[in-house]
Amino acid sequence: MRQTSLALLALLAACATVPGVLPTPRYADAASRGMWGALLAGRPTRAQVDEATERWSEALGDSFACHVSTRQVIDAGLVGALDIGAMNAASSGGGAEEVRAGVGRYIVRLASLATQQRERPSPGRCDALAQWAPHAAEAGREAVRRARANGLMDNNYGLLMDLLVR
Repeated sequence: MRQTSLALLALLAACATVPGVLPTPRYADAASRGMWGALLAGRPTRAQVDEATERWSEALGDSFACHVSTRQVIDAGLVGALDIGAMNAASSGGGAEEVRAGVGRYIVRLASLATQQRERPSPGRCDALAQWAPHAAEAGREAVRRARANGLMDNNYGLLMDLLVR
């Protein structure tokens, strides 16, 4: 049983670092499920947090360059901010305050991505991003709803999450 649990944890950790895969709110989802979910997600290394941050940034920057609906990209970006905040907290052993701080730092990055002049990616990448952005946003909305229902996110979390759950 113990070996199966360790293998499952290793597999989950590997999923967070597969290159070329569009990001999903894995840590935000895990955190919304409580302590057990966070335990299963594992504690990311600083390198994994940095890699996930870069993956979210590339997907969002390319989404803007592909002219994916701005609202969908912003929603996906809010989810990315929440996920990176949850990863930072998991990495440092922190809690809600660390999540908030991580979200705040990534919102600044999201704003800079929205104003960057980037070369338009390939049509295939643009098609994939047009499908990815609304799915990422919906997964984030579900994580926020679940966290609130489980009492893990206070109602004063701020305008940011209220925009996401609209």
